[in-house]
Amino acid sequence: MKSIKIVTLATTLFLAGNSLFAQTADEIIQKHIDAVGGKKNWDKVKSIKLTGSVNQGGMEASMSETIINDKGMRMDISAMGQSGYMICTKTEGWMYFPFAGQTSPQTLPADQVKMSQDRLNFNNLQLVNKSIIAKSSLEGKDTIDNVACYKLKVTDNQGNEQTCFIDGSTYYLVRTENKIKMQDEETEIAINYKDFKKQAEGITIPMTISSPQGDLSFKTVEINKATDEKIFKPDTK
Repeated sequence: MKSIKIVTLATTLFLAGNSLFAQTADEIIQKHIDAVGGKKNWDKVKSIKLTGSVNQGGMEASMSETIINDKGMRMDISAMGQSGYMICTKTEGWMYFPFAGQTSPQTLPADQVKMSQDRLNFNNLQLVNKSIIAKSSLEGKDTIDNVACYKLKVTDNQGNEQTCFIDGSTYYLVRTENKIKMQDEETEIAINYKDFKKQAEGITIPMTISSPQGDLSFKTVEINKATDEKIFKPDTK
């Protein structure tokens, strides 16, 4: 009798282990979408404004980022008594950071505008828009900050590839790794997401985003607030 119980237990554990391992990348992505609010709630997000601060090398600056999905993105940063911004639309972009020595808005090169297109839709950044995913694969498991994660390789319709790490317990996206070209050199950028907070609209987003370049900490989130699209043009003074 005891031997039968042992066999039953072993079989159950074996099947449970196989079930966990048998999940496909698509199933994991769907569980992630459900965990952060579900497609129906995310489809309602047409614009978002995030306000907070950026900390880079011990220097803190106030910042805000406004996105109208598939139209434009603007990030404003104030530091050392000066204010600057970066703007990107589907066809053009500008950068003006006086504290970096710029005296007037600079036009973004075409390759940078193209590289920034994913940022024109906040849903894309949160891996909740499956329509832009051309293919995905489960690359096994890994540990990020002591959290057991699924490791996925995701390629979008433009051929851009990134590695995504999804918490095996909460199914939140906790890290992405991308390879981008900067000044003709390929660089890997790792971004970590944490401090997840559910919004009144039913979606859950990370309030802290960390990268080697610095940390973004959001204090307020405004979703679908009326926004004048004139902000996606460089300021004239």
